[in-house]
Amino acid sequence: MKTKGWLLLAFGSACIVLSVWGQLGGKKHRFSETECGLCHLDAKNDPHSLKTLSSDKCEGCHVDRRSTLSHPFNIIPEGTIPVDMPLVDGKLTCVTCHFTHPFSIRNPILGFYLLRRPGKGVSFCSVCHRIDAKGHILFENVHHGSFRETDREQTLDEYTLQCIECHDRQIDRSMRSLGAGNWLHRAIDLNHPVGVSYQQAANHKSQDFHPQATLPSEIRLYNGKIGCGTCHNVYSKEKYMLAIGNRRSGLCLQCHIK
Repeated sequence: MKTKGWLLLAFGSACIVLSVWGQLGGKKHRFSETECGLCHLDAKNDPHSLKTLSSDKCEGCHVDRRSTLSHPFNIIPEGTIPVDMPLVDGKLTCVTCHFTHPFSIRNPILGFYLLRRPGKGVSFCSVCHRIDAKGHILFENVHHGSFRETDREQTLDEYTLQCIECHDRQIDRSMRSLGAGNWLHRAIDLNHPVGVSYQQAANHKSQDFHPQATLPSEIRLYNGKIGCGTCHNVYSKEKYMLAIGNRRSGLCLQCHIK
């Protein structure tokens, strides 16, 4: 019986370790001794002596994640942030929400991406953000617009769905059922299609659009389709979070020909 108990305990422990290992992508965040200097001044003698923990250090390894992460960083938050979610020089960084090491003393078994608090999704976001009765994050200062569906046969990418969910307060049905359509930017009275194929448009009106192969990397397409992330990037420093500055129509002319 004792042997069986030990086997069950060992099996359970292995499952936990493998679960955490899998969610962290294998060996990520299991640093070698030579890598300690990335964050520590003297890891051996004084492990609490840390360098400034900017998100730049995280980007050194997570170079493929910047375009897919859902939260901006290196920003000064407007609201009050809990004391257990540290800011760096008053700015929100990766370490505000995430631990660095997989097995932190404060939270020895972290099930979701090294988050500093249990849970994920709405339950985690509500630590800082106000959440409505439907489980949606409430933003205080976002420009609003409206979405008009034109083709239910086409689908919208995940990035665009997230944008519409917050920026159009009038959507009254499941976001997942939305098809391609037009987004109206109310602030500047401008329409733009989303969920449509750029290549098809370029083929149909080659005199009006640059070839898809010539588009710069900042202009992102989603399975060949235009989305909110084609013209906008939440990490951009440009006005309106534009992927490229639009001075003299610089952004528009990446795709459109005069």
